[in-house]
Amino acid sequence: MNSKPSAAATYERARRLANVALWSIELQCRRLESVEPWDTVFVLRRWADFDFFIVAFTRLRRAVRLASEVPQLHASLDAALAHFDRTLPDLKKMRDVAEHVDDYALDEGRKKAVRRQSLEVSTMETEGPTLYWLESKLNAREACQASQALFAAVKKASRFLVNGRSPKAGRTPAQPSRDTRASGPSTRSGNPSCYHCSLRTFDMKAGPP
Repeated sequence: MNSKPSAAATYERARRLANVALWSIELQCRRLESVEPWDTVFVLRRWADFDFFIVAFTRLRRAVRLASEVPQLHASLDAALAHFDRTLPDLKKMRDVAEHVDDYALDEGRKKAVRRQSLEVSTMETEGPTLYWLESKLNAREACQASQALFAAVKKASRFLVNGRSPKAGRTPAQPSRDTRASGPSTRSGNPSCYHCSLRTFDMKAGPP
């Protein structure tokens, strides 16, 4: 029977997943600001890139939620997620409708105010750029900044594993990960300072600005 992963292993995996999601967000943000050779043929290319943009944000948020399940990190990352949601209040609505577009196309979605006719009605402004859809909006530049702040909170949270304290309560220090399935450098030395340094290498060295 497989044992549950340690707190450190869960955090490390969540951080790696969040890091990949952040890179995907940055990639889509650059695409949204770019001009592609086929834009005159596929005139909805930026709309498609916004779809992928929203998917990447969903993966980032889920990765951070995973990290927040670690008891030592719960308080700090829950606060970071709440701030992220306040900064991008329409992101979840866009994600939910896009993910369940088949239900909404039949007027069977959970958000009854969203009618099938509105699924294919949207506008885009060059500032950001900004997508207006479903009486909601998403500014790509602001969203990218919010994603960077959220990932910064994930990196900062590693200190609570090192010193064993959450912002609100004392905790038993988490041991470095012994999850051999996890990629990345070994953290088995048991030395908290080595553990902290090794976590930095999980983030791609030339990370997004």
